[in-house]
Amino acid sequence: MPIRELNDGDDLRLNEVFADATTPAGHMARSLFRPSSDSPLIRSVIAEVVPDVPVGAAAIAESPLHPYRAWVHVEVAAEEQGQGQGRELFEAVCAETRGTALEGLDLRARVQAGSPGEGFARALGFTSLTTTRVIKVPAGALPPAGGGRAEDLEIVATGSVKLTKAFLDWYTAVNRDDAVGPLTIGQVNSAFLSEAAGAHGAALLNGAAGTAEAGGLSAFAVSYAREADETAGTVPSAGEPDAGTGAGQPGAGQGEGRAIVDQAVEEAPTELILGSMFETRDDAADTTGEDFAAAVADAELLLARLSVDADVVIEVTSGMPVISALADRLLETGTATELYRYETLSGPPADAS
Repeated sequence: MPIRELNDGDDLRLNEVFADATTPAGHMARSLFRPSSDSPLIRSVIAEVVPDVPVGAAAIAESPLHPYRAWVHVEVAAEEQGQGQGRELFEAVCAETRGTALEGLDLRARVQAGSPGEGFARALGFTSLTTTRVIKVPAGALPPAGGGRAEDLEIVATGSVKLTKAFLDWYTAVNRDDAVGPLTIGQVNSAFLSEAAGAHGAALLNGAAGTAEAGGLSAFAVSYAREADETAGTVPSAGEPDAGTGAGQPGAGQGEGRAIVDQAVEEAPTELILGSMFETRDDAADTTGEDFAAAVADAELLLARLSVDADVVIEVTSGMPVISALADRLLETGTATELYRYETLSGPPADAS
């Protein structure tokens, strides 16, 4: 099968032959299909049956916030799947990493749970890294309980130093399975808390489950701006960066911070990153103690106060024990609904030989 480097305009040709992506993250994954470059570092290839008639593509790209693995995305047109072309593309793009900083890095792919893409990735030797759920909580479904604690709630600017430091500690902790690189306060603000990142507002909640390192802060939330005519909201990624699955092949997206959530409704829900500072503790995985229960209660209180008048969408990863426990209960009681579930898989280093 003829395979060549991907050039300008090939992304448009690929869109003509691929079926519509079945998940929002799948849309983001296709943004990797652009010409190879050194800044950002990316290598991409395309397969054609005849000139200008592509049947698939593959890309491997650097992951600036999580530099110890590289994103990989492979996609083949539906009618061409099952004929080995996905594996050929994967091997070809791995070969393109020779002599670059991508060579020798473990790979990372995000796929829709239970999809053919997950099966394909596992057949290549990829194994589970994290699970991500995107859940929606309807407006007013969680009325604030207890009536008090107004003194514990603080509305802050997204550029708040206290928030930024807490976010850095929390983000590092909940990504233990896919370690982040050394990050500065400025990098965290730029990637997650700046106007360019879409950060719109933030709230802090102090509580008994708060950590001394965070000055008693127990939970925080960051909301993201929506455009009035927006039909596809964006949920900032609390765990992995943007990623998705293509048409039956392993996928991963780029940019470390936001995963599209398709909400084809007149008014999109409020999009939040919800974090618990308990998740920065060494014993965060111990779900039996009173401190853990208090941390879940604090996260729920903050979520309730921010979802009184608007639907809320949050992303929950398996690296977030407190928010995961809260999400489990909300889903079990029917208070929340799961919109999407993704598996982030880790694969062996690209074989550029």
